[in-house]
Amino acid sequence: MSTPVRAQLLAWYGTLQPREQLLVRWGSIAALVLVIAGSVLRLHAVVAGAEKRVAAKRADVAYITSVLGELRAAPLPASGGQSLVSVIDRTTRDGGLGMNLRGTEPSGVNGVRVRFEGAAFDSLATWVLRVQREYGLSVQAATLEHTETPGRVNASLTFTRS
Repeated sequence: MSTPVRAQLLAWYGTLQPREQLLVRWGSIAALVLVIAGSVLRLHAVVAGAEKRVAAKRADVAYITSVLGELRAAPLPASGGQSLVSVIDRTTRDGGLGMNLRGTEPSGVNGVRVRFEGAAFDSLATWVLRVQREYGLSVQAATLEHTETPGRVNASLTFTRS
């Protein structure tokens, strides 16, 4: 607080009756307590939300881990000589991800890089499992970023044919 403003406040406070000074003092303390309590409650709400998100992500990881053995045991059918780009294009449309597909580009001899924006995480995970199981594609690299919309992600995936 600047010195002139502080001096004005102290001068005003000095003109108050002792009873009014007491009221101002206790009112200031109460206001400070309310601000601190509001800040603590807001912080508590933010932490609780983060804990819920972490718990949901742990549950997702546990589910994926639980079905991983089953997926690895499934036979890998041949892709019938289809190009990786055509497999990706057709399966994303079939899986309801066609509108979220933002790019497909070759990556090496037997690879393809696929980009999605705003894709539903559950649909994306199901689609990845499908192309692994039905077309023998393996994820070599994956980057997932959350979006403002819960349950939606931006993703960049690189696949290779086994």
